[in-house]
Amino acid sequence: MAGRLIQVIVGALFISFSACGGGGSHEHFHGGHPAVELEDKKGPHGGRLLSDGDFSLELQIFEKDVPPHFRAYAYEHTKQLGAEDFSVTVALRRLGGGEEEFALGPAGTFRANEKEVREPHSFDVQVSAEHRGSRYVWKYQSYEARTEIPDEIAVRSGVTTERVGGHEVVTAIHARGKILPSEDRIAHVIPRFSGVVREGRKHIGDRVEKGEVMAVIESNQNLQPFEVKSQISGTVINGHLIVGEFVPDSQWVYVVADLSEVWADFSVSLEDSYSIASAQDVLVSSANGDRAARGRVSYIAPYADERAQTQLVRVVLPNEKNAFLPGMFVSGDIVIDRAQASVAVKKEAVQRLREWEVVFVKIGETYEARPLTIGKRNGEWVEVIAGLSGGDEYVVGNAFLIKADILKSGASHDH
Repeated sequence: MAGRLIQVIVGALFISFSACGGGGSHEHFHGGHPAVELEDKKGPHGGRLLSDGDFSLELQIFEKDVPPHFRAYAYEHTKQLGAEDFSVTVALRRLGGGEEEFALGPAGTFRANEKEVREPHSFDVQVSAEHRGSRYVWKYQSYEARTEIPDEIAVRSGVTTERVGGHEVVTAIHARGKILPSEDRIAHVIPRFSGVVREGRKHIGDRVEKGEVMAVIESNQNLQPFEVKSQISGTVINGHLIVGEFVPDSQWVYVVADLSEVWADFSVSLEDSYSIASAQDVLVSSANGDRAARGRVSYIAPYADERAQTQLVRVVLPNEKNAFLPGMFVSGDIVIDRAQASVAVKKEAVQRLREWEVVFVKIGETYEARPLTIGKRNGEWVEVIAGLSGGDEYVVGNAFLIKADILKSGASHDH
């Protein structure tokens, strides 16, 4: 029942989107809404045919095996003109006010521009041409990857936006590990003489202070009792004594560990371990994520685990509140790079549309895909090298609904 309800709601949202302008025809000389001023006709080369009296101009965006660029063919009556017999300039105005102008030069049987026409090919177009002293001007709309959604419907649909800004993009290697006592902070408590136990005052888990008496033993040499004291402050992690038992020479009776600092040992794949170096920051988290602390890489084993093909990476972890107990399984994010990106977006905002990775920019009640050139990325942020500017408003929450509405509208990309 719940699944059916969700389907009905999503279906209703898509219908609402289409009703408000998101689902119109997108066919034009390379994909978009029908022209406002002009009837969309095709020329012999598949481009948009613009006519005025006996003069016609065919304009297309050509991108087969080359960066997208304009090509223009001219005709007088039905005869094709040479490239030197006419001139043409194309002016584009993009959503948000960006303007570009392209002067097309001779290129064999047509005129073309060298500058790439960047995606998306979605703009208001003005074409100016000259032939035999006469000037011709055409204007039309050529939109793609664009839709309109009233703010009220967007809010109801959970579509949320944020402003583009800078952010630190941290690259980290994720690994699994286990908490161990620090061997640099472990003391084996050994009586000075062999003898018989008269008192055993501590047990596993007990807290002890440096110099505190842990046991009393009667010396086997002079039958006099002596005290066994802890060399460090910490927690008893091993050992016990039973009154009356005999303790031989050089036999430890307790193991005390200072757990205010522990080791987190991680197994890292050999492929990833080459990026790891001493002193790198590591965020260590408990298995259920309720405990976290930061430490640094202190040791990288000079050998590999033959079976698992992994390498041991050890992190020294502060543990003043005893949040991490020896034996606990943990996960670690080992930071291998930090980059301050001047332009970055949240990962969930990035969608796949055709061959692009895009975000959807919002201007007024209009949404349009912006193809991105992406740099570094992590589980939360994506650096944008090209495609957006600081301050642009982009969709973060439910960006997939914008994508679905654009795809539902049937936008073409016919060049």
